[in-house]
Amino acid sequence: MRRPIRDRLARRGLAPSRARGQNFLRSADTARRIVEVTGVEAQDGVVEVGPGLGDLTRAIASVARRVIALEIDSGLVKLLAEEGGLPGNVEVRHADALRVSLGDLARELGPPAVLMGNLPYRISGRLLGSLLGPRNPFRRWGFMLQAEVADRLVAEPGTSEYGPLAVRARLFYRVERALELGPEEFVPRPRVRSTFLVFDAAEGAPQLRDAAQFGELVRTAFQYRRKTLRAALRGRVEGAEAALEISGIDSGRRAETLSPLDFVALAEALPDRNP
Repeated sequence: MRRPIRDRLARRGLAPSRARGQNFLRSADTARRIVEVTGVEAQDGVVEVGPGLGDLTRAIASVARRVIALEIDSGLVKLLAEEGGLPGNVEVRHADALRVSLGDLARELGPPAVLMGNLPYRISGRLLGSLLGPRNPFRRWGFMLQAEVADRLVAEPGTSEYGPLAVRARLFYRVERALELGPEEFVPRPRVRSTFLVFDAAEGAPQLRDAAQFGELVRTAFQYRRKTLRAALRGRVEGAEAALEISGIDSGRRAETLSPLDFVALAEALPDRNP
């Protein structure tokens, strides 16, 4: 681990938490590149998930009008408050990004708003799962992810990585691989490569009659991805057999062969749960 970072943490009795997946950016130049590829502009308010030691926070704040940074680690919150050297347009809040309303924070900032973060593996799937939907108050997201999570988000139908995250990402967003970073870019060095993805709302994204029902259908289909759709959905999704016939989707296919729009067609053919 690089000595200055080790010293900053050790002086306060802190160390990178493996349980929380803490890997700090090594270079301020990398932080500036992340802000640049995300396209943060002067009029943007930014919610940052996991400011860590504040390198990315400072780079964001040098461009954005205001930053709300959410940090779950109370030790890091105290460190940032006392020696982080953060500019006046930054507010660090001791909070769990999985438990706060990110939408409320976007509304607090006012439009336009951007969401950014260096996401640890343990929360990336859950956080993205809660965000990937038809309505989102952020004009753009930028997330550092483990490369394998990024692969799942940009996966194409028919591949082993294709699953619920890719279905929802492809349906509602345009996702771009903006940066690929090796372990040497972080302290401590992770065992995996990292990818920075940028998300923009897709034009012409479909309106879902029942987003929750759609999500349940997709999760169930992939939970039993080795089975045909007929076998995977029978007894688990009400009205699935009739919906397959109505939508014209071959019940002998498997979930990974369906496009996101195929899943929409199948979901729209299911019986209305709230007639």
